[in-house]
Amino acid sequence: MYHTSFVSGYTVANADSIGAYIDRLNIGVAIFFVLSGFLIFRPFAHSLIHGSPLPKTRNYYLKRAARILPGYWLALFVLAGLDALTIVNTSGFIRNVFIVHSFTEHNVFTGIRQAWTLAVEMSFYVVVPAFAYVFVRQARRRNGPVSVATLLKALSALFLGAYAFRLFIHQIDFWFLDTAHIWLPSHMDTLALGMGLAVLVEAPASAKTLSKLKNFIANHTGLLVVCSVFVWLISANINMAIGLNRTEFHIDLLGHFLYGIASVLLVAPFCVDSQALLVKAMSFRLLTWLGTISYGIYLWHMAFLGGNFAEKYMPYTENDGQVLIRFLVVLPASIAIASLSYYVLERPIMRAINQRFTLK
Repeated sequence: MYHTSFVSGYTVANADSIGAYIDRLNIGVAIFFVLSGFLIFRPFAHSLIHGSPLPKTRNYYLKRAARILPGYWLALFVLAGLDALTIVNTSGFIRNVFIVHSFTEHNVFTGIRQAWTLAVEMSFYVVVPAFAYVFVRQARRRNGPVSVATLLKALSALFLGAYAFRLFIHQIDFWFLDTAHIWLPSHMDTLALGMGLAVLVEAPASAKTLSKLKNFIANHTGLLVVCSVFVWLISANINMAIGLNRTEFHIDLLGHFLYGIASVLLVAPFCVDSQALLVKAMSFRLLTWLGTISYGIYLWHMAFLGGNFAEKYMPYTENDGQVLIRFLVVLPASIAIASLSYYVLERPIMRAINQRFTLK
């Protein structure tokens, strides 16, 4: 919805009304990072809290690579062959291949434009084992598991560190930091919130305060979702810029904070053992199937919305205000290609990696 409305020009054309709310649908990025923080850190949180061995680093990296790289490389090379990507030069394309293009200003939105979030995600994958290993060493000195309180203090430091980093890069005028607002340190707060949910879920019953919090979340799903929407509505009414306009730094920082809070309120009920109707509804087969192939949808959909390929072959032009026709084209096309990518390429590779290394 966010990308379709933006590329069609509908968001900017209606900036004084519904466009202000549509533009805030970029909260999807924050939701994505909260989910990632929870899902990726949970096995490590379990090991740290219960004193079991950490996931093997080699296996972890291989599985993460098998999940991300085959589908990404397929989309990148096919779309490049179809002239559906913006590529600055050969060096820039190589940066795209290794998902490090967001570290240079000239290449940040080249290739698969939305893949800057993938660069953040891959950076997060790299540092998680190192973060966990720090606490393993501490646990060995204490001859016991890591306390929940210690983990939560560390995650609080990561959360605050993200804001310190944003303040730092705002004050420093240095070319190397031109794209630092979309690096991992700038989004570590939302990831840390997800990691905090992982600690909450894995906390032992002896942590009574956290047990009460889990029960509250499980029994008040509707309330948390309503609160999430309320916080999101606030973010749409603090004069954040629409489209490609720049927001004042303090407003942008507030918006980023509100996105994180709204995201963790929304995600939390789906992480705990809740029997709420909404949680059950999200487990319907169609929705779980869409979730299964969603990585491909993420990778392919923008090629049908804008750029050379869309301008040549799609029944619309950029900034024509046609939202509905884009949905009717982009959604089924993206789902079809994502399904093909998943079942033909992604799943077989993941299964091969899992079978090869899980047993060792």
